[in-house]
Amino acid sequence: MSSQLTASPARSSGVGTTAELIAFVENLSWDRLDPEVQHYAKRHLLDTIGVMIAGSTGQLAVQCESVLCAVRPSGTVPVPGRFRRADVLDACFLAGAAGHGIELDDGYRQGSVHPGVCVVPAALYGSYSRAIAGRRLLESVVLGYEVMTALACATHPALRRRGFHPTSVLGVFGAAAAAARLHGLDTQQIANALGIAASSSAGLFAFINGGADTKRLHAGHAAREGLQAVLLAVAGVMGPPDVIEGRDGLFQSFAFGEGLKPAIQWPPQVPFRITDCYIKPYACCRHLQPAVEAFIGLLNAHGLSENEVETVQVQTYAISAEHAHTGWADYASAQLSFPYIMALGMRYGAIKPQHFEDSTRQDPTMAALCARVHVEVAADLDALYPRFRPARVTVRTKRGQFVGSAMEARGCREEPVDDAYLSAKFMDLSGPVLGAVRARSLLNQLWKLDRLDDVTPVIDRVRPE
Repeated sequence: MSSQLTASPARSSGVGTTAELIAFVENLSWDRLDPEVQHYAKRHLLDTIGVMIAGSTGQLAVQCESVLCAVRPSGTVPVPGRFRRADVLDACFLAGAAGHGIELDDGYRQGSVHPGVCVVPAALYGSYSRAIAGRRLLESVVLGYEVMTALACATHPALRRRGFHPTSVLGVFGAAAAAARLHGLDTQQIANALGIAASSSAGLFAFINGGADTKRLHAGHAAREGLQAVLLAVAGVMGPPDVIEGRDGLFQSFAFGEGLKPAIQWPPQVPFRITDCYIKPYACCRHLQPAVEAFIGLLNAHGLSENEVETVQVQTYAISAEHAHTGWADYASAQLSFPYIMALGMRYGAIKPQHFEDSTRQDPTMAALCARVHVEVAADLDALYPRFRPARVTVRTKRGQFVGSAMEARGCREEPVDDAYLSAKFMDLSGPVLGAVRARSLLNQLWKLDRLDDVTPVIDRVRPE
């Protein structure tokens, strides 16, 4: 006697985190959003597109594109900053990887994730050639950011302390939520998409020990897999139910023991988390930015030159201090290296993408400056994380000892950058790639995106002519 197994779709129990997430995706409306939330959606979309365009010229982006060129023909979808068009999934991957490639993308402190480079590619390519209005695109961005950051809050810092990279583990959910809304998925299809996306959650933090190119790949992977999960759900592919809180689901597998399910609050019970995401002013890991900002502040305030600095003592929280042992042999690792970042501050008083090229990294003087930097965990500062990213810097010179501190770097909600700064950053990043005229036109369209009936012509402008 034989039996036939038939597949059944993911069916939520109707209670718990997954069901609440699905309801949030279904019910959010652009028209009911506070104007501040709407404006932040434009700010973060604009910032992420600028970073993706600039990152497209980096070595990793070129390598990724060359691999794809070797295995399949070009497509019809524009890729930020690249002449060659790709298919929709490859474009999503390349955009995410490029955006994370120069360490200037946005982030969320309380969950230690970078939502823009996962959510924005999925939103852009979930909209392309589908006559999607700008308001719907922006609405999907708000959704994706909220889903990703809410899950990040619930799993941080446990997920990170277990060795996982929160951006790639949780980015698939943000990307899937954004794309699900754009594709008009029903309740069951959203459940399936989340279940499919969950099986693509991946990414180890091993890159902190070197080989940091994998960190950049993680964002592209999450963006692509989130969008692909939605396309598969549309095609009828099924995923497991209650995949966030259920047995063998996200919480159990990545952050908590079975049965321990943290409650997540969703807007309007809490403010939209996109308004608490930061914009990066420095091209390096955000964990290092408060320290380098405090350090540069000391140098400027006391007129200290690199030759006067004998030692730099950094005290900070544990997760930040782990970057003390990261080297600077390659571009990607150098952006995560505490000694190297502080040395750049000592020498240039700034942290820019060009400071990570071979000519600077291999300069023997930089190695000597790095040797002056010492980093340690301070219990009082560690207790403040993740509410804050505190750092205390002590500079010793023959003139005396100077001490400075920072609870967070510029670009956060407490110390925001204004729209003029964002526009200037966008032009600095995209102008050299697209040309000033095309970049300025794109910038103007992005600021008024909520008034456009079809975003496809805007997305077409992300590549050079």
